[in-house]
Amino acid sequence: MTTLEVPEALFRRLQKLAVPLVDTHVTVLERVISAYESRNGHSQGEGTAGTSKQQAGQGLLEFSPDAPPDLRHADVRIASFDGRKAFGWNKLVQEAHSAAMSRLGSVDTLRGATKSSFIAGRATPDDVKRGYRYVPGINISIQNVDAAHAWSNTLRLARHLRVEVEVEFEWKQKADSAYPGRRGRLIWAPDDKEVR
Repeated sequence: MTTLEVPEALFRRLQKLAVPLVDTHVTVLERVISAYESRNGHSQGEGTAGTSKQQAGQGLLEFSPDAPPDLRHADVRIASFDGRKAFGWNKLVQEAHSAAMSRLGSVDTLRGATKSSFIAGRATPDDVKRGYRYVPGINISIQNVDAAHAWSNTLRLARHLRVEVEVEFEWKQKADSAYPGRRGRLIWAPDDKEVR
């Protein structure tokens, strides 16, 4: 194994991309390099030190944004909406709504553009019990949903705003996961073509 010295400022940037209690410095670097290779048409290096068996041997599964797989037991590894990073399905929904509010300018316009259930202002304790979570930057509380609805709602806003949305996820090792232990990706870009 090779030792790599990373400047403190770069290390802090990498920390921002890490999923707490899941990622190591190696998995964060793998994800950054995979994203770079994917965007620039490079093939993933197979069998490199530190590359997981699942990535090197089985690859990242690509799915049509309009025909996503069963997302039960799929955890977000990294996601972005118009360049805003998110680490969770409902965090992605919140980022999408934050981007939409900044572009659309009003709660009423946002309500017409989204399929997500939300209330203006901070959620009451009863609303919190029903899954509403406050998003301070836009002063609304959005109801949490399952992964399939999170993708559907986010995709709708991406299309409405004509911005790119991308999610890389990994299924848990469970019998009823669509692809246990595998990673997948959903992406939609404003030209209505999948980015490969």
